[in-house]
Amino acid sequence: MPDESQQLISDFGLTPKVEAAILAALKEQNTPKINSLILPMHPSDQAAILNRTSHLECGSLLRLIGEKLDPEAFTFLEEEVRKQAFEVLGPDIYGRLLPSLDSDDMANIAAELKPDDLANVLEAMPLENRVEVKQALSYPDATAGRMMQREKIVVPPFWDVNQTIDYVRSLSFDREDFYSVIITDYNHHPIGEVRFDKLIRASSTKKISEIMQTDLHLIPTMAGQEDVARLFRRYAMVSGCVVDEDGMLLGIITIDDVVQIIDEEADADLRALAGVSDLSLRLSIFKMFKGRSRWLLANLGTAILASMVIGIFDTTLNQLIALAILMPIVASMGGNAGTQTVTVAVRALALDGLTPKLFRRFLLKEVVVGFLNGIIFALLSAIMVMFWFADIYLAAVIAVAMIVNLSVASLSGVLIPFGLNKMGVDPAISSTVFLTTLTDITGFFVFLGLAALFLI
Repeated sequence: MPDESQQLISDFGLTPKVEAAILAALKEQNTPKINSLILPMHPSDQAAILNRTSHLECGSLLRLIGEKLDPEAFTFLEEEVRKQAFEVLGPDIYGRLLPSLDSDDMANIAAELKPDDLANVLEAMPLENRVEVKQALSYPDATAGRMMQREKIVVPPFWDVNQTIDYVRSLSFDREDFYSVIITDYNHHPIGEVRFDKLIRASSTKKISEIMQTDLHLIPTMAGQEDVARLFRRYAMVSGCVVDEDGMLLGIITIDDVVQIIDEEADADLRALAGVSDLSLRLSIFKMFKGRSRWLLANLGTAILASMVIGIFDTTLNQLIALAILMPIVASMGGNAGTQTVTVAVRALALDGLTPKLFRRFLLKEVVVGFLNGIIFALLSAIMVMFWFADIYLAAVIAVAMIVNLSVASLSGVLIPFGLNKMGVDPAISSTVFLTTLTDITGFFVFLGLAALFLI
């Protein structure tokens, strides 16, 4: 008969009921209860409860659980929580826990430490792990050399299936994920691989060279993580060999690492498009203020430019108050239409999907769609103005302004991110700032300019 703690932990891990029970036990400082609830969990659920709690609650949990926490949980913690975990646990416990991780995860966590803290953690590690971390940190951040795991299964091509399976069984790896056996020549150059499903289905007497796949996609150590993710996505890979400048095998990258990269890149793009520096709920007020205020400052500058355009037509606005009422409609529609286009363009650039030929086709399609949307919403806006103000000339002005602004928005939604990318600037970061400025200025200028010419 399972006890109450085990009944609380369902197949879905950290449920609201479990979380409430943990927090209640924490309030009572009931260490046995906390251990019985948290320690049987999957590492990601152990990390989730620490990520969700306040700074004070997280610190208390870490002190009560200590080094009983599954080391793999550290890979699921938010960076701010990992910093707190180090402050609570200290370098000695870190030095004992991290070697239990895959070499790539161990290096990633070690890279976040301050130099003095890293030195203390390395001192507490076994020599073999210390060397692995130092080798990983010798490569730049966000490169294949930094993210690869050094554990790998390598056999020569002349072995048979039976020898290979016996060798795999004899290995002491217990936490690492492997999807294939790598075959190398005498110079340790990878020449093929055999997926495990194919290995166990093959005749035991067959040579590995007879069943290995030879069309490998080798990854240079200095390849960026975005390029690695793109390679995995394009060729539906589950693992890849990382090689040095001479083509010698150094390590492997597995699909679980690539999923993490894709998640990080999506998170970074989302932050850039939203103009925030961090999405963590545990971020301090000062850091949130600092990260957001600079983007708001940039937006203030662009808003002033748009206001200056409006100021040019102050006489026009004074004579026809309806223009002030209708003016935001044109600018808002242009901004939204441009955002739709720029989102698709940024995504296409991130996936390396805009070749020169495709770019021209994509540009034409977006401009046509913008023009068609402009016509549809020009008619709707004109009808609305006729019912509201009973002025056919005002309806015609807003209709023309709507067509022009939505067409310009679609055009600039492609050209702005493409131009920024050509200049080496991340289009996800700056596109929306330029786009909203351009659509606001265009919308105000065309609408008020036409009104000044034909209505006043």
